Amino acid sequence: MSDLILRGVSRSYAPGAPALAPFDLAVRSGELIVLVGPSGCGKSTLLKLIAGLEPADAGRIELGGRDITRAEPRDRRIAMVFQNYALYPHLSVAENLAYPLRRARVSRGEIAAKVAATAAQLHLEPYLDRRPAQLSGGQKQRVAMGRAMIREPDLFLLDEPLSNLDAALRAHVRAEIAELQRRLGVTMLYVTHDQVEAQTLADRVVVLRDGAVQQVGPPREVHARPANLFVASFLAVVPPNVAPGRIADGTLDLGAMQVALDDLPDEMAAALAGRDEVYVAIRPEALSPAGPADPAVLCARARRREFVGRTQQVQLEARRLPDLPGRLERLTGRRDHETMLWMADDRSREDALRLACRPEELMLFDLDGAALGPHGGGLV
Repeated sequence: MSDLILRGVSRSYAPGAPALAPFDLAVRSGELIVLVGPSGCGKSTLLKLIAGLEPADAGRIELGGRDITRAEPRDRRIAMVFQNYALYPHLSVAENLAYPLRRARVSRGEIAAKVAATAAQLHLEPYLDRRPAQLSGGQKQRVAMGRAMIREPDLFLLDEPLSNLDAALRAHVRAEIAELQRRLGVTMLYVTHDQVEAQTLADRVVVLRDGAVQQVGPPREVHARPANLFVASFLAVVPPNVAPGRIADGTLDLGAMQVALDDLPDEMAAALAGRDEVYVAIRPEALSPAGPADPAVLCARARRREFVGRTQQVQLEARRLPDLPGRLERLTGRRDHETMLWMADDRSREDALRLACRPEELMLFDLDGAALGPHGGGLV
């Protein structure tokens, strides 16, 4: 068993500025956890604490029932794969794979058998005699993975391993990593700032911001039920439209859209009881051309269109209610709130638009950014 348990783990580099706030996490054996967040949020710091490359200021780290909080890195049975591959340029692929075993004084026969098995698993047999300079980026990444695998560790740590690859190769290697992890049943923590990687790879995602955990959960659940505005905005290929809302006379007013509270699901209407102001998020894909009976209609003008295949991303100009300067930027981590987005098919050409959203698709947040109603998820 290679369960990983973190209890109150924290790290600071300067007083009053935690790189990682006290953090609890239980990773099941064979689970793939993706740590996601913007640069500087604490993702790589957490991996270094687990690997023993940096000491934790507080807390306890357990792996497979062993307390490894103060253990030396070589004694933790952890393998780490870095962004820059870290291959030895003067060694062949076979020699790079064999290097960790040679250092551990494994017999030549066992080394040869393990190199052959690992190369077969990663489809590296044709490249065993080549040196890293003769390999593509994806092949180098597979060699780096193989060098970690050959040690048969209890835990894999991957720190943005695909950042140096182009988009097409990223998708290919990402699929290879996911298939390999499922086939071997290894426990893996994977760091990325890429939302697509997080949502396609993870059994669970851990969303971090400024050293603090924002939410933990399966990616589809976190996407559907974000704990706050930052999670809703960050864990999305196309971020949602977010606007201030005012509640008065039984109506939720967004400026360009008014929705009667009676048209909202009961849980959403109850979440708004006693409130005067909220934030409302609408995902671009939830908008569609409005019909005469739609209860939630957004009136806007098309400002710019970007065509991608048979779809288009339409930037919208819509009337917005006033808000405190910079508040939405602080809550979401984004600056682009002046325009709204709509994901449309390529036939739409109108400038004046009436777009509908089903009332249950609206996501509600309080003025501190915390989720309200049935769309709100907890921390874990």
